[in-house]
Formats: sequence, C-alpha cells, structure tokens
Amino acid sequence: MTLAAFIVVMPVMASPAIAQTDIVFAPGTGSGEPVMSGPVSRPVVAPKPLLSCTDFTSARARLDSAYPSENSPNVIPSAASEAVLAAAPADGSVVNPPPATPPSASRLDKVLLDTALDSYDRHICTKSQGRGFGPSEIVIVDFAKPSSQPRLYAVDLVSGQGLDTPVLVAHGVGSDPDDDGIAQRFSNVYNSLASSLGAARGGELYTGMNGLSLRLDGLDPSNSSMRVRDIVAHSYQPERRRYFNASLVQVRGGKPGMSEGCIVVAPHLREWLFSILRDGGFMFAGLGGDRAKEMPKPVVVSEAAIGEVVFVPGTGD
Repeated sequence: MTLAAFIVVMPVMASPAIAQTDIVFAPGTGSGEPVMSGPVSRPVVAPKPLLSCTDFTSARARLDSAYPSENSPNVIPSAASEAVLAAAPADGSVVNPPPATPPSASRLDKVLLDTALDSYDRHICTKSQGRGFGPSEIVIVDFAKPSSQPRLYAVDLVSGQGLDTPVLVAHGVGSDPDDDGIAQRFSNVYNSLASSLGAARGGELYTGMNGLSLRLDGLDPSNSSMRVRDIVAHSYQPERRRYFNASLVQVRGGKPGMSEGCIVVAPHLREWLFSILRDGGFMFAGLGGDRAKEMPKPVVVSEAAIGEVVFVPGTGD
C-alpha cells in the first residue's frame, strides 16, 4: 500500500455569511437627539443657473427690497424700484420685487449682506476677473454671532430665499481661545487654528480624516492661504463626533465643538452645503452689525496674485 492511500481529502468549510458583510457607518450626530437648526434636512438640488453680471444689479435691488427702509418700513427704496423696473421684460410687463417685511430675528444682517454682495461684485463682475457671470446662490457666514446661534446663510440672489433660515456652523479654536462661543480673532496664518474672514471660492471634493470634504480657495489677502492651511468645509466621520454631538452641545450651552479653522456643519447638512459651494461656488465670511467695522479693508486680488495651487498633506480638520 502506498502513502497516497492514506491521504484524506478534507472538505473545505465555507466561511460564515456574517464574515462577508461590510460594516456600514450611517450618518448621525452621535446620539439619539440630533442637533437641528431650521429644517431637519436641506434638499440637495442640481446646480442652479448662473447669474450674469448684467442681471446682478437688478437681483441686488430685489434683495434690498426685502429690508424695510428707515423712513418707510413698507415702501421699497426708490433706487431699488428703479433698478427693478429697468430690468423689466421687453414686453412691458413689470417684475415686482418681493414686499418688504419687518426683519425676523434670524434674518441676515443687512450690513453683512451688502458687504458680501460688494465682494461678489468685485471678485466676479469686475473687469479684472472678467468672467461676466457667477453662481445665483451664495453662502454667507456671520461670525459676529455666537456659535450657539445659526449663522450660515445660503442666499438665492434672485428670489431672496435663505435670508431668514441660517444653520449652525463651527468656528476655529484659535478664534475663540476662551471658548465663550464668540469668535474674536481671525487669521490667515498657517497653524493659527483660527477662522479667517473674506471671500472664498469652493473647490473640489476629496476624502480626508473627516470623510467627504470640500477644498476652499481664499480670494482676499485676509484668507488667501486657506488651501495651504487646509481650511476646508466638512462635517465629520462617525468616530469623531466632537462638533455637533447632542450631549456635548447641551453641556456646552448650545455651542458646537470648535474646528481648527474649517467651516463645519452637521452631517445632515453636508451634501446640501457642498452642492452650493463645490466647483466654483462663492462664500463670504464676515461680521455683521456693530462688528462690521472690524472687517478688513476690501482689496481685489487677481487670480495671479493668489498664487499657484498647492496641495499639502493634512487632516482637513
């Protein structure tokens, strides 16, 4: 009898089905009580039509009409009316602006709106930029408000939608060293961990330590180093629930956790924000109300002055 006669072929045992199952992390806030601001979620819509710089003037007048004038709270300012009438269709019909209503407590500060629109005009509609058109929906952040209050606005320049429906957003720990919820310091310096003020253009999506994130390019001297500093827009990975965890926010008196300078929103708002900003969207971070005087002096920075786009390793945090 040969040795081969004693060889026993053992059956191959199949691996348990559970071993073939992928682990899936579902979006969430880290607790059963998600922190909400405004709607439970914002719809992610297809990119909106671009707004020509020719139409920007009339669009701005329509936004102005949403704010009562000092003398006549229910009357549209004459300058705004004239601009709207000048943009009336050729068939003679009149495009009526939305009626002015008393501003709600959450309405975007008019001083900051004007500052943001001035910046939009400089960076998108001036001859130095020369593109002649821009996004019809923009993002404005009012860092004069405490972090416990909704302060990120997505404003439709044509309809005015979004003026009264801000959402929560975190600011950088370097801007709030005493952690009182008020951003006092702003910086364009690498490793300052501070938020920065000014206009920014949304870039490309990438995946980092905080999951899907969006690069930002600063357009002003006050924030021109955003990409080099790795200041991006993001939410967070399920295992890093330090921003909008409901228990954390409750303990902190309604304040979300602080970032390292990035624009951070709750998970259910991430795709909504990205759909507005990605691939050329416009964002302006500024200060409204009494703190408007702290804003840096506006300067037009040409594309060449922004410098070469440089990718550096980082966490996107």
